[in-house]
Amino acid sequence: MRKWIILSVVASLLVVAATGTWGYSQRQANRDLENYLNNKYQRAFYDMTGQVQNLEVLLSKSMVATDPRLDSSLFMDIRQQAAFAQSNLGQLPLNDALAGRTAKFLTQVGDYAGSLASQVNKGEAIDSQNWDTLNSLYQQSMELNRELQGMQYNIAQNNFYFGELVRQVRKNLQKNPDNLAVTDFQALDKRMQQYPSLIYDGPFSEHLERTDPRDLSGLADVSPDEAQNRALSYIDRKPGVEYSAAVTGTAQGRIPAYRVEVTPGGDSADTTVLDISKKGGKLIWALNSRPVTNQALDINAARQKALKYLKDHGFGDMNATYFTLHGNSATFNFAAAQNNIVIYPDLVKVTVALDNGEITGAETSGYLMSHRTRDLPRAKITPEHARGSINPRLQVSGGGKLVLIPVGVDDEKLAYEFQGKLGEDTYLVYINADDGREENVLKLIETPGGTLTM
Repeated sequence: MRKWIILSVVASLLVVAATGTWGYSQRQANRDLENYLNNKYQRAFYDMTGQVQNLEVLLSKSMVATDPRLDSSLFMDIRQQAAFAQSNLGQLPLNDALAGRTAKFLTQVGDYAGSLASQVNKGEAIDSQNWDTLNSLYQQSMELNRELQGMQYNIAQNNFYFGELVRQVRKNLQKNPDNLAVTDFQALDKRMQQYPSLIYDGPFSEHLERTDPRDLSGLADVSPDEAQNRALSYIDRKPGVEYSAAVTGTAQGRIPAYRVEVTPGGDSADTTVLDISKKGGKLIWALNSRPVTNQALDINAARQKALKYLKDHGFGDMNATYFTLHGNSATFNFAAAQNNIVIYPDLVKVTVALDNGEITGAETSGYLMSHRTRDLPRAKITPEHARGSINPRLQVSGGGKLVLIPVGVDDEKLAYEFQGKLGEDTYLVYINADDGREENVLKLIETPGGTLTM
């Protein structure tokens, strides 16, 4: 009898242990599933936010562009971004009460852009009624973008935001609108109901990259020792300080390189990391991440420091375009110049520490990929003729300057660059200097840290 009691107790304990193990595994599985869903929803939301931002920029450009080719391209891009945003919105655990109006807006934007693209392709003009509709859609997209940016901030402050949303959906709280009255999504949809039924980088920094770096064409390979010497030559040295350099590895990519670390006087906290091209031994990028604790230099003085650095390292005539501030450092964007014409594909970025003017960063890949002496064509039309091709709604300032811009995969066009305003928004418009056609429109966005172009 005693033996059976013992066996019964042991069996009971095994059942309890198995039940506990099963319960723990279930809780762990549920936690893993919730984490998976949380990550999935966050990814969909962040993708949607970026696509709505793109939508706003594209809609604003469509109101400025006049060339049918550019109009058609912009409308097709709008349709695509609206479809992507709608797809990501559909992945979020929201019912029609929370997101129905936003989804309808995205559908209408895409459909309207598609119809305008078809209209333009048939040779029909965009009339004033179409323009008014585009302006209405643009205003709505601005509102939607502002709301999503605010929601994005809230999500960044609370990692469990979407986890809570999942729990609410599981409890069917979405069936009772009163329980969700304080959610951002419902506030957003209420705003959208008010409407009728719809980086810094400088111009062309994201142009398509070529397969071979033209500035390195015909140059001999360098050894690791020579790469170390070249790296030392690119450092903005402090007087009286000894520097040591060591190759720590290699980097493969569009421009194969040696990875080099340069340290002043054994101070490893002040190390600069550089990539030096195996062919030609030229700087691809450099970064010194030391803290910059205060600002003693103004922007103009820092820009002159950056220009001097480029001149001292053989970059020739460079034209400063835009800059951005980050902390107490400034990154300047430069484009090469030839015969007083700005060559936008030949881009270089230089970062200056505003405490002492030290060059703490540089990036030259755009320049290395594109730079060479060009046989530049002569402009066949005058700036006045070019200005006549610009949308009359745009308030243009200045007479236009000649620039070379990348077009397509491997082509470049001589163009006049004009700056103008439509309402509170500022744009750059590029008119082909050969035939007067509109080649591109960029939107300038002023931020506390500098100017962005999109």
